[in-house]
Amino acid sequence: MKTIPYRCDDSRHKALLGAARATGTSVQRLFDNFVTHVLAERQAEARFAARQKRGNPARGRKLLAEIRQRIATQ
Repeated sequence: MKTIPYRCDDSRHKALLGAARATGTSVQRLFDNFVTHVLAERQAEARFAARQKRGNPARGRKLLAEIRQRIATQ
């Protein structure tokens, strides 16, 4: 496990402590949740980009048209 120092001003530190207390967790856990969220977003973007490269635009447009039609008829 690695340690990553984070420096912030007193007001931001106070806000972080308040957020941690309000959620019943620690500042460490807040950072861990944030990092997990950011990494998951990046992985999802990478998966989407890979699928986009091998995708079929015509099929995608057809599926979107079908979805729009279903929504319109509901």
